[in-house]
Parts: sequence; C-alpha cells; structure tokens
Amino acid sequence: MTISLSIQTKSVWHKQSPSRLYPSLPRTVLPTSAEFKPMTQIISHTHPWSQLSYSCIGVMHIETDAGIFVIPPEQALWLPPGIAHQHFCKNKVSYRSLYIDPVLSEVLGNKVRPLTVDPLLKSLILEISSWPEDYKETAQTQRFILVLLDRLAMAKSNPLFMPTIQDKRLLPIIETLNQEPANKLTIEQWSLKVGASSRTLNRLFNQNYGMGFSKWKQKLRILKSLELLNSNTPLVDIAFELGYESTSAFITGFKKQLGCPPKKYLTN
Repeated sequence: MTISLSIQTKSVWHKQSPSRLYPSLPRTVLPTSAEFKPMTQIISHTHPWSQLSYSCIGVMHIETDAGIFVIPPEQALWLPPGIAHQHFCKNKVSYRSLYIDPVLSEVLGNKVRPLTVDPLLKSLILEISSWPEDYKETAQTQRFILVLLDRLAMAKSNPLFMPTIQDKRLLPIIETLNQEPANKLTIEQWSLKVGASSRTLNRLFNQNYGMGFSKWKQKLRILKSLELLNSNTPLVDIAFELGYESTSAFITGFKKQLGCPPKKYLTN
C-alpha cells in the first residue's frame, strides 16, 4: 500500500493530464512552462525522455513509485526516462520544465534525484525554459544546453524525499502523522496500537527510512513546513500546526534538517 498525497487532504484535487506528450521530442531539449492553480494534480504518466522539474513560485510534490519528493523554489527534480510520476500543487505553482533527449542525458544516470539549484543553474533553467518550443538549434543554444547538463551533473542531491513503504505495521503511524503532524503519541504508545514492540517499530523505521521514529517524525514535520513557509504562514503558526513547543524549537529543528533557518532557506 502507498500513502499517496491524493488521500492526504480532504480537499478535492483538480486532475489534469500532462499538457504536452510527444511520440518523440522535436528538439534535443524542449522547454515547457505552466501556471498551476491551487489543488492541481497532474495525473500519473511516463515518457521516453528525461525531465527536469522546477518551481519558480510555490511548492510541488512529485510522487513516484519510490516515494514523494518535495520541490520548493530553488530545488529541482531529475526524472530519468520511463519513470511513472504525478505532480501535486496544493497551492499556486509557477512551473518550469525541460524535456531532455535520453541520449543527451545519459550522463545524469537512471535514478530520480532531488537537486539543489544554485544561482547559475537557476539562470540556465529560466533562460532555456523561456525559449519558444520551435527555437532554432544553433551553436549558441547548444552551448547553453551543454553548460546546463554540466551543472545538473554537479548539482548536490538534497534530503527532500520520503520513500514509499509497504510494512503494514508502520502504515497506521505514517498515515496518521501525515494527516496530523502535531500528533504526540510516543513510539511506545504506537506499539500498543499496532501490535508491535517499540523496538520492532524503531527497527522497521531504520530499515525503511534510515532513521528511527523520532528523527523520521522530525523530517516529516520539516517537509510539511516548506509549503507553509512558501505561503507566508507566520513561523509561530507553523510551529503550532506541526506540534512544536515553540517557534524557536521549530527553527532549531529546521536548521538541523536543512542547514539554515527557515527564512534564510527561502531566500537562498
């Protein structure tokens, strides 16, 4: 069982098909852009080319079989060919995407990767995504594309990812905390509810997520905070909604996960 974003809210998702699907790419790199309204879901699809997904404004969630990737501004997601994926935009998103010929992008590997976008890479993405679909392939555009590929290969991966799990003992915990991140139940209290010892549950969290229950819960809260931050929700309200004892506790937890305070993160 997968806990999809599509069932993590009581609001209705407005489902759309991908706006552009081609039998083959008309260019080695094809720019696309879109403005997504709140509660937009781009239904699951695949394509035979690679894709770089980037948000100028707003936080996207992109779901694959591997799990859920959180894509705030200044981050991007690299999707190799043939990967089934769907987009969720809970709030308004200004979207930029580059479809890339798989031969050209082989150097970037065959695994989905969330990437940190530095200023140069951001400028390249915005420049190329502003080109018309029928742009002329010239020596100049080719140079832009080659530098883009170099910067993508150099880009650091980031931790904004929550893998999908299958263990039925963990699913009630994960589903509840997705809906109620402020939930205060301890691992010992959860063990009574799901019929497994706290030691077993922590072992399962480590097996599936590479961290114990407490650290997993902190990471989940921080991932959820990104959307609230991007919608300009005050820090005190975010801390309360996510179950922190104080604003300073939230800021400390955020810095431990992402290396800088919340406000600085959004202005990097």
